[in-house]
Formats: sequence, C-alpha cells, structure tokens
Amino acid sequence: MKRGLVVLDPAEIPPGELEQRVGALQAELRDRGLAAALVYADVYHSGDLGYLSNICLYWNEALLAVPAEGKPALLTKLSARVANWWRATSNLEDFRSGRVLAKLAEGFLAEQGPGGVGLVELDWWPDTLAAEVTAAAGGREVSDLGSVVRHRRQSPSASEQVLLRQASSLTAQAVAAALDGGLSNHARAGQAELTARLGGAEDVLVYCHSATADADTVEVVSEYRGYWTGAARVLATGDPGWAGPLTAGYQAAAAALAAGVTPAAVRDAGRAALVAFGPDARVDLIQHTDLETDGGYRYRADGGAPLADGAVVTLRVELGLADGSTAVLADTYEAGAGTAACLTAAAAGPVLNVAATVT
Repeated sequence: MKRGLVVLDPAEIPPGELEQRVGALQAELRDRGLAAALVYADVYHSGDLGYLSNICLYWNEALLAVPAEGKPALLTKLSARVANWWRATSNLEDFRSGRVLAKLAEGFLAEQGPGGVGLVELDWWPDTLAAEVTAAAGGREVSDLGSVVRHRRQSPSASEQVLLRQASSLTAQAVAAALDGGLSNHARAGQAELTARLGGAEDVLVYCHSATADADTVEVVSEYRGYWTGAARVLATGDPGWAGPLTAGYQAAAAALAAGVTPAAVRDAGRAALVAFGPDARVDLIQHTDLETDGGYRYRADGGAPLADGAVVTLRVELGLADGSTAVLADTYEAGAGTAACLTAAAAGPVLNVAATVT
C-alpha cells in the first residue's frame, strides 16, 4: 500500500499541463478512429494513471477511461468515499466505483460515440480483465495501443524535470542517511526509509545487505510526487579486491551516458570494464518510468531506442561476489547532449564509501 503526501500544487504542475497530456492521448485516439482508451493501473504499476491525472492509486486497481472527446473518468474498485480526496488532488471529476471493473467499463463505453477501444499496454493487463472488458465492449473492436503513454513520459516536460530532480535528491539523502559505519544493516534500512518518508515519498524500497565480510550495500528506490528514482552505494572496510573493478565498470557506463545513446551501448561500455567477472556482473539502465516495477517487464526493443534529450534514467551496476552476496552502485541521471548530469551524486557522497570502522 502506498502512503504519504499527495498534492496537486500549481507551482509543481502548471495549470493545464495534465489536460495537455490527456489531450495528446485523445489526439492519438482520433487519428486512429477510436472512441476511447482504457489505461489499467494497480498499486504495482500506476505511472501512466498518475501522469495523466495525478491520481495516487494507493491500493487495489482501476481503469482510467479516456474518451476521444470529452473528459476522462476513473473506474475503480475502491470505495466512493475516496472520490472527494481524488477530486482535490487530480484533474478528474468523474469517479465510478464498483466491484467489477468490466461492468464499469461497459457503462462508460455505452456513452461513447462510434469507434473502437484502445487498451494501453495490453501486456500489463490481467488476462481475465482484458477478456471481460473485450466482452463488455459491445461489439467494438478492441486493440492494443502499446506504450503510447509511457513513451511520452520518457521525454519529461520542464515541470517534470524539476520534480525528478527533487525526487532524486530525496533518494540520495535517504542513501546518505544510511551510510554510517556504526549502524547494522537493519538500522540502515530504517534510517533510509525514515528519511524518505519524512521527505514526502509515497513509496520506498530499501535494500541494505552485506557485500562479503568487507562491505555493505545500501540501495534506495523511491517514489516522490509520482516520480521514481534510485541510488546505491557501497560502504567498505579497507579495499576489497572487487571494489576497484566495480567502480571502473560503473564509471565506464556513466561516461557513455548521453542523449541519443542507446541503453544497450551504455550497458556494453560498463560490461567491457567488467568482462573478467563474466555473468557475475550486471549493468542496467532503467528509465524512470520503469523503476516502479524494479525495472521489470520492459520491452526488448527499448534497449535499442536512443535516449531522449532530458530523459531521466537510473544506471545500476551489480556485481555477484564469491560468497553469494552482491555489491551495487547506482545513480539517477538526466541525459543531455554529449553527457549526462548525475542527479543523486552530491547528497549520496562518493560512489565507494570507505568507513574507518564497521561493526
């Protein structure tokens, strides 16, 4: 369950921006001759819903129903008692609650003009729900719109870039709060989450664990204002033999990062410096849009798509160690022309932290 501060602040999201995002999707629908789109969301994967409405789906599941003309509606299995809160924190006015999403979709689609129905990222939909909605569409043709919303999210607007920088700073602060050599890993995890929660994060994933007997890894992935960022550091005693190569692999990948470069090229650059570790070394570049699912369920074609100017991504390098543990270095970057700015470096300190003592 998500929890935390949810606001709709015109200083953060300028008036009209949410409507522009919805309008871009509606223009796509009209170009394709579709009457409406349905966006599926659950507590694990709700970024498209948040982008289009500022809704924080803190629990359960919902469909955002977007007509080709007119205003969207939220179809949700949550109680109608939350509608007033959502009205105060979103651009939506129409909230429809019920136990069966397909029946809510049937009612919404009956109100629309002629044309088919587009399901956004059908791969994410539960099979049963997709079948039920297709049956409830009243004979309309149902098609997969793919990542039409997610791809737009990967080119953040100026206001989104500001929020992503703030989100990155909070994640870095959470990591830094845990880099105390005197803390146990359990205490580090608590300190990191406390810092993120007090800063307003809606969701926080914290991983604090040993990296052989000589070091510990601290990793935080958090959601702030609907935007996900990540960072990780290694806290070491002395100089573990694997620390230098891990840092070199991370730095090689970071040096390759820039707008116009593909994630595959960044991964190749990092792996070239870690080639001696073979399959025990993993280099990953994760769009901020995909962090909410821990980078899972991405499309293979994404690895060959060049990064947009201003794209925000998390570089994550993981090294499998001889005792079965892992060490992780990670930061969130904003890609620019010829280079990338690290948004989590300053607050989280150096990439490899060496403690005087670790208890």
